[in-house]
Amino acid sequence: MKINMINGSQKSGESNSGVLLDRLNDLIKNKHEVKIYKSVFLPIKNEILKEIVSGDIIILSFPIFGDSIPSHTLKMLIDLEAVIKSEQSTHLTIYAMVNCGFYEGKQNHIAFEIIKHWCGHSGVKFGGGIGQGAGEMLGQLKHLPLEKSPFNNLSRALQTMTEKIDQKETFEVVYLNPYFPRFLWKFMGERHWLNLAEKNGLAKKDITKRI
Repeated sequence: MKINMINGSQKSGESNSGVLLDRLNDLIKNKHEVKIYKSVFLPIKNEILKEIVSGDIIILSFPIFGDSIPSHTLKMLIDLEAVIKSEQSTHLTIYAMVNCGFYEGKQNHIAFEIIKHWCGHSGVKFGGGIGQGAGEMLGQLKHLPLEKSPFNNLSRALQTMTEKIDQKETFEVVYLNPYFPRFLWKFMGERHWLNLAEKNGLAKKDITKRI
């Protein structure tokens, strides 16, 4: 099958959304024809969108902003829907992988509801997906095998997703937290922001100051 992946991160370089796509791609690239696209901020040209909808499956990967889809990714989905309808590409199945900076993967549920309704409005099949919490850790631990990291439950979820993709079958959206103590995750996150502040000549009191 022809599978087109779309990285909906706002980052032009490495991103946690890209890490998720790379992990999945490692499992399916030997069985399917896979191509990865980036939405970033510039609109994707119409001919590229036609190329994307000519495949069998689209896999979306993006972070949430304010519990929802980033604006540039939403604009891309609006344009993609128009092309799906003009090309009559109702054979498509859409899967999604959404990550967030919150510890709880369930925080991604609103974004999944939007994708589900977008699929219904576009006339394509929603295949389900994975909502991952503590997304920033994905990039920090990208060199570790998933099964030997705090994301070993993600490893199992990706295996299930791969099996469903092979058959173009749907499955329930799964929401994952890392197997990592929440208090340590919070501590590490705070240290990260404090280190960035110090590099920019700021103290802790500067970034906690009320305006």
